[in-house]
Amino acid sequence: MQETPDTTMEPLFCGQLELSEPTCMMHHMRPIKCVAFEGTLTGRRFYGCPVPQSEGVNCGVTEWVDKPWHPILQNCLSRLWDMYHEQNCGRVVDKQKYEKHLAKLKTENDKLCIEYTKLVQDVSKIFDWQDGRVDHMDYQKAVEEEEFEKKKKEVEESARLEVQMEKLKLAKEQRCILQSQADIIKNIRKAKRRLNRREICLR
Repeated sequence: MQETPDTTMEPLFCGQLELSEPTCMMHHMRPIKCVAFEGTLTGRRFYGCPVPQSEGVNCGVTEWVDKPWHPILQNCLSRLWDMYHEQNCGRVVDKQKYEKHLAKLKTENDKLCIEYTKLVQDVSKIFDWQDGRVDHMDYQKAVEEEEFEKKKKEVEESARLEVQMEKLKLAKEQRCILQSQADIIKNIRKAKRRLNRREICLR
């Protein structure tokens, strides 16, 4: 019994064998038609166990339909498969290099994204600080204007009180002058009356 090699689809040689013989050794089931696709066996037809390896124990090759290939053809197939594996290995290496380069680019991209995010945050903080500074300046200006208006009102009120006090002082002085004038007039009249009385007495 030979282990089942890798196979390929072949429409002209597929399906289950219709004859009762041969059968697989372990399951005694009708084998299926397969075409090998591995190494120097590539292209050889055989009857294989119908039980998939994933579902149980596979009996392997039940019977070969084709005889072994000529040694020259086997050498050619072997060389072709070696070339395939070399190319495949090269692709694997290239893929690893590509994935490594891609990972490096991703790391750099993540770093740039972090730096960009930090830069955006710093710019936002600068604008917020400027906006806050403008608000503070506006507030300071409003406070200064309010204090100016307050001082202006205080000065105006103080000036108004001084004017009123000056007016009251002038009014008082005017009353004193009028009172003095009235007293003077009154005293003159009294003096004239006395003189008139003396003159009458002397006559």
